Amino acid sequence: MADSPSAVVELYNLQKSGIFVVDHEAAASGSGSRSEDAVPGGRGGGGDAVVSIKNGHGAGIPPTITESIRETKNERRHRAYRKQKVHAVLVIATLTGVSFLNTMGSGILTVALPQIAREVGLDETLLLWPPAVYSLVAGCTLLVFGAIGDVVGARRVWLCGAALYSVFTLAVGLSRTGTQLLVLRAASGLAMAMCIPTAISLTTRTFNPGPWRSQALGCQGMGQPLGYSAGLLLGGVFVDTIGWRWGFYISAILNAGLLVCGWCVLFERPQSESPWRGLCCEIDWVGVLISTTSLGLLSYVLSSIGRDYRGIRDPGNIILLIVAVGLVPAFILWARRQERLERPALIPNSIWKHAAFTSICTAVFLTWAVFNAYQYFSALYFTRVEHLAPIETSLRFLPMVIVGAATNVVSIGTAATGYLVEKVDVRTLLSVSAVITLSSPLLMAFVTPHLIYWKGAFTSMLLSPLHPDVLFTVSTLIIARAFPPESQSLAGGVFGTLAQVGNCVGLAVTAAISSAVTQQQLQSGLGVDESLLKGYHATFWTCFATMVWVVPIVFFGHKKGERAGSSRPRLSAVSEMNPLGLSSSVMLWLMAPP
Repeated sequence: MADSPSAVVELYNLQKSGIFVVDHEAAASGSGSRSEDAVPGGRGGGGDAVVSIKNGHGAGIPPTITESIRETKNERRHRAYRKQKVHAVLVIATLTGVSFLNTMGSGILTVALPQIAREVGLDETLLLWPPAVYSLVAGCTLLVFGAIGDVVGARRVWLCGAALYSVFTLAVGLSRTGTQLLVLRAASGLAMAMCIPTAISLTTRTFNPGPWRSQALGCQGMGQPLGYSAGLLLGGVFVDTIGWRWGFYISAILNAGLLVCGWCVLFERPQSESPWRGLCCEIDWVGVLISTTSLGLLSYVLSSIGRDYRGIRDPGNIILLIVAVGLVPAFILWARRQERLERPALIPNSIWKHAAFTSICTAVFLTWAVFNAYQYFSALYFTRVEHLAPIETSLRFLPMVIVGAATNVVSIGTAATGYLVEKVDVRTLLSVSAVITLSSPLLMAFVTPHLIYWKGAFTSMLLSPLHPDVLFTVSTLIIARAFPPESQSLAGGVFGTLAQVGNCVGLAVTAAISSAVTQQQLQSGLGVDESLLKGYHATFWTCFATMVWVVPIVFFGHKKGERAGSSRPRLSAVSEMNPLGLSSSVMLWLMAPP
């Protein structure tokens, strides 16, 4: 039965004439047809009122006629829509919440690191290892778990990762030695590597293309920088009040609650009819082994150099570095073999022919290297040069929190449909934000304890989050529009890998530069504070020089008029060749053609 106003009036007239009567029991059973609802990915519905012919004429309108008219199919759809809207909000809140808590722990660690090192007896030379080892492990395993999620189901992998992250985060708060802290941070990185790529896949399988999907992915993009910013603020508060350990206790409790919520609201079927068999046949395990080994060895050597710049002369580090670099051509040759035999390849060589792909890969890697190093060394400057209390250090990061939140809200339009990503092309959005952000480390390179906060560091903090937040949000939206559903998890793994490896490499390189400059200044007879300041200034100059390269990379790497909010592009022949390989995932997401 039609549910238009004219049809309702007609039904009323027919009932009034006594020709039809409403069968309420059949109507309540919902036997009518089901229809697509406004919430993408959901279905609403309910049955039409079932009527039967009545012989004779009615003497009047029964009391149930008005109720029957109100119980139209359209109203039942509206009730279903409200129910599905609640479900959609819960899905977004769950996936965004875990992303938020992930980076909140890193933010707490940034501010509280000196205090944590003193309590657990962490050696001064290992001061930057807790954040570095987290990024190292996560970066080396994201691709693996992304591929596994595409085969056995993103929901299974995400739930497993969320459960392990709750356990390991709680254990970090309970750690009593430096070794325990490092091991548990590495385990936390492994657990989060299960959640980052699969969250994108779960979102795109829950929501159809449209405003809901854009807002869901945008919220995930906003969750990470906001979580880190919240950790920066709360870290100082916890250290000066109830203790830094409570930051990890609270994070573990909240994450456990999100795990339960995710168990109830996340639904997905495995993408393979035989998922466990697919693990053996549909994933390029040799490519995974080669790439993971190369990334792991390279990150370890860089971290060792960051601890002591003279470590580059160590024979062991030299051998490991040679092996890590030598595995790169081995990986390329293996990928060529897999393509020639038409077998799954983790990263087919053909994708490097596309300029847009290379552009966005390089931008993500360099931006995260700069942003991570900038934040850690800014915190060290405030605590070790200006000798501020942890809570005062946290307040110095407040402008970054505010601007970061505003950037994400404007970029994704959580209250609308995303104004900037719909109206401004990617090239303009990324290049302008990069120009603004490169001023941030430049200002910190001139900051001294004698210069008041409002004249230097304040402006630097205001400008620092613009490009990273815009880049993260735009990239997250692009991945949903450019990738086929069966490769969403692996695509998310590529993005996370680039970000995490960039974090690790950036921190290691800047730490080595800072250590070298500081040691030289100390040997020349300069005081400790002055030597540290010179070393930190050197790292900020390095960050500035790196961001200068990002501007032309993002400008010339994208076509004019290309928008992140545009409709989904057509899949190329490469994606059809290898639906579970990196060819479809990386190329289509990072190229993002208009």
